[in-house]
Amino acid sequence: MVAREDLAKYLYCSAIFEEEVAKAYQKVLEKVSEREVAYLLEYIAKDSFKHAAAFKALAARLTHQTDRCDCGEMLGEAWVKTVEEAKRYAAREDEVTLSELEGILQEFESYEGYAGEEYLTILYTEVVKLLTNEYNFDLEDYKTVLEWIIEDEKRHIQILAFIKSRIAEQKAA
Repeated sequence: MVAREDLAKYLYCSAIFEEEVAKAYQKVLEKVSEREVAYLLEYIAKDSFKHAAAFKALAARLTHQTDRCDCGEMLGEAWVKTVEEAKRYAAREDEVTLSELEGILQEFESYEGYAGEEYLTILYTEVVKLLTNEYNFDLEDYKTVLEWIIEDEKRHIQILAFIKSRIAEQKAA
């Protein structure tokens, strides 16, 4: 069983992950000229900012301690690499061409896959066990929120695939 403080740190790191990915989406949508694509990226960015807020709320429910921790040490190299890559996109200042966007979308798909398959599955399982068994918290509301986040991550992958198909159509035209 994961300790309450460790789970709160995990949630903190999950919030950081979501925020950095959201900032990357935000910057890319500002730099892409195709408005349809920009609006779809904005949809994902807004979801990711909401996910970060939900993780922070759950962490606050678990503990009042909001100390920073070494997320890289806690969650590993994949987390570090993904966050660094997201920060690189968030710092971008030049326009994004449709050709470049295809490669960027591949990266974004890996973010969504990591989020959906890796940390959220683990997080959901541990939160459910900890809150139910150890602390007798009323879990239903947060359980529902975590389920929504997992569903959102799956939808994000679908939206990215849709954007890629739209780009392919535009390039073929």
